[in-house]
Amino acid sequence: MKRVNYEKAVSPVIATILMVAITVVLSGVLYVWAANLAESNTDGAFEMYTFSASSAPGEMTSDTNDNLIIVTMDQGEDIDWAKIDVKISIAGAASVSCAGPGESTGSCIVLESEPTGNIWEVGEAVTIKENGVDLCDGELCEVTVSIVNNREGVTLDQSSTTAESTPLPENPCYSKVLYNTQTHTVITKSTIDEGGHSTWMLLSESSSNYEHPAYYHKQLHQVLDCSDGDSVSDGNGGTWILTEMSSGGGSHGGGGSGSGDSGSENTETVCDDGIDNDNDGDIDGSDSDCASTPPANPDCDDSYVLYSGHPSHTSYTQQEVIDGSATDWTLLDPNDWPDYNHPAYYYSVNGERDVLDCTQDDSVSGWTLQAPSSGGG
Repeated sequence: MKRVNYEKAVSPVIATILMVAITVVLSGVLYVWAANLAESNTDGAFEMYTFSASSAPGEMTSDTNDNLIIVTMDQGEDIDWAKIDVKISIAGAASVSCAGPGESTGSCIVLESEPTGNIWEVGEAVTIKENGVDLCDGELCEVTVSIVNNREGVTLDQSSTTAESTPLPENPCYSKVLYNTQTHTVITKSTIDEGGHSTWMLLSESSSNYEHPAYYHKQLHQVLDCSDGDSVSDGNGGTWILTEMSSGGGSHGGGGSGSGDSGSENTETVCDDGIDNDNDGDIDGSDSDCASTPPANPDCDDSYVLYSGHPSHTSYTQQEVIDGSATDWTLLDPNDWPDYNHPAYYYSVNGERDVLDCTQDDSVSGWTLQAPSSGGG
């Protein structure tokens, strides 16, 4: 009678049971890991994000508001700007944070191409530009952008590109100001360029839906661009338009306004409003108020101070204007306002709006530009 060895038959069964048990445990671990990864990525809804970057049009100079790169969300899920941080690194240096659309705090700032209710949509391209800091100055600049989920501290994606300095074609609309035909409020592009304006924000030029520059009104949710005849009603009887502000000192205060009330004082002269600003029979480009820049004081430079004269004898240096100490005055950027004799200062107080520059014998409400030694202290 042959003896049967039962141990040999039992061993494969035990091995099979152990393999099944190990597989179940590993499956559970992998499931938990995948679930945690999905939740950390998009608050519970698993979604892979990919972003691409490319050079933005424009020159990279020593200025502090140059366009740098365009970033496009190629794949993912529409996400609220409040949930993400955008950071860039220049040539491998430490990352700096960018201000989101409509914000101002950051070394760089993000401009939306489409105002979509604080949402970055799939397929939308945004522009990242400098915000008061000279990050790139030269022909080429290596930029790495990181998109971070700030709720979870997870980097959604990272992309790198080379920003190239490419001169923009001349665009006369860049010199235009936003002008309200009822209140006569004037807002310059350079003011909005700085970010954080309470009413208007500049849109990225990556969108072909507008004639740029294009501005988005945060409360009215409307866009004003450089299309002929474009306007935005403010809801209070006034209309916002883009228009030229007159050039040269001393001739801004006595002209008409875009509202059509020719002859009203203490408003900006608007050079394409169809109004005879000085009652000489000419309008627009033929009007003497819109003529070429008058002669400048050859000695006037950045050292000259704003001087109020009698009785207060108040004076402000250019640096005090830049720092905000002279609350009624704003220094105009020569790149935005090439037709003035610079330095030029924009004056706005109690409804009066005017420009004082280095034009010979120019004055605004008693204020003049004086050499430091004669500026009244």
